[in-house]
Amino acid sequence: MSTSVPQRMAPAHRWLFVLLWCGFAVYGAVLTTFGATVPRIIQDLGWSYATTGLVLAATSVGFFFSTFAVGLLLEGTNPKGVYIIAVLGTGAALSLFGRSASPLVNIVVCFASGAGQGVIEVATQYEVVRIEKPGESRLMNLLHAGFSAGAIVGPVGVGALMQSGLSWKIAFPACGVLFALLALWTLVTRFPAPERGKHQGPAGGVALLRQPVLLLLCVVIVLYVGSELGATNWVAEYLVRIIGASGPVSALGVSVLWGGMMIGRTILSRAGQVRRQEFLVAGLALICVAALAGFLASRSLLPAVAMIFALGLGYSGLYPIVMAIAGRTFRSSAAVGIVSTSAGLGSFSFPFLLAAVSQAAGLRWGFVTLTVLPLGILVASLTMIGRIPPAQAQSTGAAV
Repeated sequence: MSTSVPQRMAPAHRWLFVLLWCGFAVYGAVLTTFGATVPRIIQDLGWSYATTGLVLAATSVGFFFSTFAVGLLLEGTNPKGVYIIAVLGTGAALSLFGRSASPLVNIVVCFASGAGQGVIEVATQYEVVRIEKPGESRLMNLLHAGFSAGAIVGPVGVGALMQSGLSWKIAFPACGVLFALLALWTLVTRFPAPERGKHQGPAGGVALLRQPVLLLLCVVIVLYVGSELGATNWVAEYLVRIIGASGPVSALGVSVLWGGMMIGRTILSRAGQVRRQEFLVAGLALICVAALAGFLASRSLLPAVAMIFALGLGYSGLYPIVMAIAGRTFRSSAAVGIVSTSAGLGSFSFPFLLAAVSQAAGLRWGFVTLTVLPLGILVASLTMIGRIPPAQAQSTGAAV
């Protein structure tokens, strides 16, 4: 996976992008490490589906509360200090996960971790919006390809731990160490000068909430994150319970999902300017619907894994494209924060719903629920047609 960035970018911005790419890769590894360990969490800690879903949802609740606030806070400021604090806090919280079997203790730990991840999410994406060439989303897709690369490594590492006989709990302090190293790297990296925005403060954020385009983008992100995180957290358990795969093999199923996402995002990062990106969102949503339907119809491991990969391809561009549209349209960290907040809403509501449905009616019906979400994305993306100005090549004030 290449992290090369356009040569026209200023050298300082190039090094900043490499830092942010690596930070997002570690962030992605954290996300799927949780999903890959779900079967062992249930077995070793004695949690039910509903309890597991509640603990994992706490991460999303913390994310939800931090993203909107930090979007307003970062407007017109240098995010370097806030980014370092968030990275260190997230790493410290992760190091404590699973040390106790108490659901309450782990809910607190996951909430703290999620709050830090929310800050990382907004600060990273806003900086990429600022250094992105106007009218493109190449860097944003490449950034999220880094997230996907980390998301592949996480389950592979968990699978290796299981195969070696070591505890899966080691994976979480290992992620904490990576975040500590990331904080040290950030200390010696230059960030661009602050860019004053017109949506600063609470009043600016409220004004953005009256924008129909922004609300539609939020709907897409709510549905996307709910579907993607639901699949990430529960596909390993589905492969074990429904398909009959072993624990290590099921963990690799999560890597296959994110492998499809990484490949899709890498392809999109190489693509040229797309003037009507809402059509691309609609096409990706259709791929997700078809892949989930095929996954539910699968009765053996190979077809199921193929559908997981196809689902990753469908998911691949949804988040980065929506973020690029929000950044290009509003040029505001508050807008990025609001859309990221909607990601938090999707991440704690739908995965918890999936856990509740799976607990009551079985895991297969939980995945039927996931299939409905991309249909909603399709409707929202078609509604955006004609409301978003086509991507233009002229400058919109980006710092490049």
